[in-house]
Amino acid sequence: MNIHHTRQIAKKNNFSHPPKPNTFKGPIWKNLIILTFPIAIYLLFQHLSTSIDYFIIGNPKKIANVDSTITYMKQIKKILQSIAISLGGAGVVLVAREYKKENKEKSKQYATLAFLLAVGISLFFLTVLALGVFLPKPLGDLFLKDNYHGDGGLLYYQLSLITFVFITINSVFIGLERSKDKTKFILILNVFLIITRIIISFIYKFAKEKDTVTVNDLALADLLSNLLITFIAFYCMFSPKNPFQLQFKGLTFPKKIILEMLKLSGILIIGKVTYEIGKKIILDMATNYYGKELVAISGLVAVVNGICYAISQSFEDSQSAMVAQSVACESDKKTFQIFKNVFVITLIIGIIGFLTNHFCGDNLLRALKPGKTFTNTESENFKIILFWEGTSLFTSIWASMMMGYILSYKKSANLIFWMNLLRVTLRIAILFCLHYCSKISSAQQFGLSTFGSNVTVLIVTAIIFISFLRKNKIHSLKTQK
Repeated sequence: MNIHHTRQIAKKNNFSHPPKPNTFKGPIWKNLIILTFPIAIYLLFQHLSTSIDYFIIGNPKKIANVDSTITYMKQIKKILQSIAISLGGAGVVLVAREYKKENKEKSKQYATLAFLLAVGISLFFLTVLALGVFLPKPLGDLFLKDNYHGDGGLLYYQLSLITFVFITINSVFIGLERSKDKTKFILILNVFLIITRIIISFIYKFAKEKDTVTVNDLALADLLSNLLITFIAFYCMFSPKNPFQLQFKGLTFPKKIILEMLKLSGILIIGKVTYEIGKKIILDMATNYYGKELVAISGLVAVVNGICYAISQSFEDSQSAMVAQSVACESDKKTFQIFKNVFVITLIIGIIGFLTNHFCGDNLLRALKPGKTFTNTESENFKIILFWEGTSLFTSIWASMMMGYILSYKKSANLIFWMNLLRVTLRIAILFCLHYCSKISSAQQFGLSTFGSNVTVLIVTAIIFISFLRKNKIHSLKTQK
């Protein structure tokens, strides 16, 4: 797994912590585990839902490198999902502001505007992205690389664009529900979406002949599960009992509010999508340099390594919650104890994950693709990339922890954006240099690009983190005087 995206993953899916007490009683590590458990379950479910496709698809004889298509299309979907969540969240910020002021009519008006604006822009994106893919090379490759047009990739892409509109609508709905502090409902809705998606996928697997499930079946499973949530969203958003009931009659379009929503959408899209586009560029480079086989292996590596990564990631989010609450009533020294506890816990999880990758990685790969016979080269590439990817259980997680700690004080996401940009830029540069300037194997090049960018970001983040702690200490001493 790469960057942190980390702390953002749970938030991207509109999931937050359950209500927490004002003070934490007992050992810090116990409180961390209590807070982390529901998040870890959710992230593991989410990881399962994104990983199950490799198992469902099996080993179709007529389609070569189908796993590479799944890996590549998953990255396209991440880009679309980031745009959808940004569109859904922008207008909701203004709705929540009016809701807290108890301006009911304005809340309804802004909710309707947010809905119309999000849907309108998503349809615009759908049109541009759907037509852009047919542009001649190299412009068309910016949307979907022509290597992936075959084997159902183009139809998968088109179905994903339709799903993107549903996700945008669902993001508006879930954002509005968050404004009402309906955390449990959001969690249930997200888990329901994941389970529905998995069930539909398995229906395809058992209803069709062995190894005849296509990537388009997987895309349809995703579309249908999100469409079901959209039906629920429409029912709730048009309900008279909803304080944010959508009302189109007498709706006005204040220029100032629309411009503010557009500005927020733009900022959120740039912040969230930049890193995901960078990861697509890396997959494009890997396809050009090494072929689709390595892209397929990298996707399978992410599945295996992602199990422990998701668990560690959930502790980082709990740390942020505890630190944010402790800042107001505890000393910096006591607050730092939370960070140290999370560091030790993630170190233990990282060691377990690294050892699991080493000793059980091959078995997990066979379980994921039971009908596939891997060549010696594929098995060796898997082990090499998994080794380097396993280092992210320490490098990426710890960098994310330090960023989360700082953000708990500063409440600004600029640091994450710049570190994400640094990470993906470095990885592109390292991959380029290794390909043209070294004679090591393709898997080593791919793995080292991940490791090199992660370590560099960890070092930069550590310097910023230490500087932040020193400034905090000086500020505390001045306050005490």
